[in-house]
Amino acid sequence: MDFILVFIVIVLCIVVGFFIGRKFNFGLVSRKTNADIRSTVKEILPIAEFASLVYHYSAVITHSDTGKFFKSSISIPFTGKKAIYTIDGTIKLGFDGKKIKIDNMYNNIIVNMPRIKMLSHELHPETFSLYDERTSIFNRYTLKDANDMQMLHKTGQEGKAISDLGLFVQARQSAERMFRPLLENMPDVKGKYEIVFEWEK
Repeated sequence: MDFILVFIVIVLCIVVGFFIGRKFNFGLVSRKTNADIRSTVKEILPIAEFASLVYHYSAVITHSDTGKFFKSSISIPFTGKKAIYTIDGTIKLGFDGKKIKIDNMYNNIIVNMPRIKMLSHELHPETFSLYDERTSIFNRYTLKDANDMQMLHKTGQEGKAISDLGLFVQARQSAERMFRPLLENMPDVKGKYEIVFEWEK
């Protein structure tokens, strides 16, 4: 009787140990698989600054100025000047690839994307075109005036771009269109996972 009891206890221990070990090994394999998938997905994505939208524009800039008496609001006669010209520029919007984080939950691979930001803004001096310039004997345009106007325009254009939510939406959509097919066609992902992009606000 004691022998049978001992035998039953041993069998139960073996069975319980088998299931615990199997569950533990499955957990290790699952965690390893998840880590491998995250690492593989990360390899497809950029690791540096990435420009997802390149915005070209052509702007008409107007400027007028009149000399003042001792910094007052009273204009000095014969000192007025006015200019109208155009210049092209390029603004690049994108993100820092180092900040991308990958999670996989159930059948979804969550790609946590960093906030879209302005990466660069370049004016193209070769596109400068003067349409109208009127100066006076005592107040002519100088090279410094031209540089100052361009810098003022550049600052204003950046402000407009940053406040244009549509550009940021386009930049996010463009990045998703580029990366989604690459990720969905990876051997470890295709037919197994759905790609979900989540953007930092």
